[in-house]
Amino acid sequence: MSLPPRTRLLLAFLLANAVVLSVGALLLLNRPPSLPQIDGVFLPTARDIPPFEVLDQNGEKFINTDLKGKWHLVSYGFTSCPDICPTILSDLLVVADKLPEGEPLRFVFYSIDHRRDTPLQLARYLDYFSPSFIGLTHRDGNGGAHKAFEDGLGMVSELVVDEAGDANEYQVNHGVALFLLNPDAQLQAVFKPSESLVGKAGLQPDFNPETLVNDYLAIRRYVANNSR
Repeated sequence: MSLPPRTRLLLAFLLANAVVLSVGALLLLNRPPSLPQIDGVFLPTARDIPPFEVLDQNGEKFINTDLKGKWHLVSYGFTSCPDICPTILSDLLVVADKLPEGEPLRFVFYSIDHRRDTPLQLARYLDYFSPSFIGLTHRDGNGGAHKAFEDGLGMVSELVVDEAGDANEYQVNHGVALFLLNPDAQLQAVFKPSESLVGKAGLQPDFNPETLVNDYLAIRRYVANNSR
């Protein structure tokens, strides 16, 4: 039976629409999920940290495998830092308080001033903030095993000896960032501060705890949904 031209045209139109809708649905299903929008840099492909060895605040060896199984948020600085370091650690205390109960996130403070920041000094310092914080440092003569941790995360620091040349008198300079490590001990994101804290030297780097919490949760959800 021959269909009228108008009917054939209508059927062709409906068929074309069905094809377009099917292709659109397929593209939508196969579209890669959008990356988390954070205050910093998210690494869709997490970066391995080379094998390292440092000491925790109890004087115990701390290596890559000690970071596995949980998320870690790493800050760095030194215990005699007058303003930025204690402010950031205080921010992290607020982050810890705002996290949903049971969140697998641990906080790490790495000292770039190992000469003064012994394990004991780190333990005393971190007790002012939270005994749950992990402190890391190292000793001379470790063959540079700590450098893999610093360089693997991208820490920036320098010790500037005073003009008199006394090796015991020096100034510590360092960058400001927070490094998020996934449960495979890989670098997953780097959080950057905003210039909002008014200190002795004017505007100083600071972090918004609520933003950090939201960014961390967004990253954790993204990783969980894309690791299936």
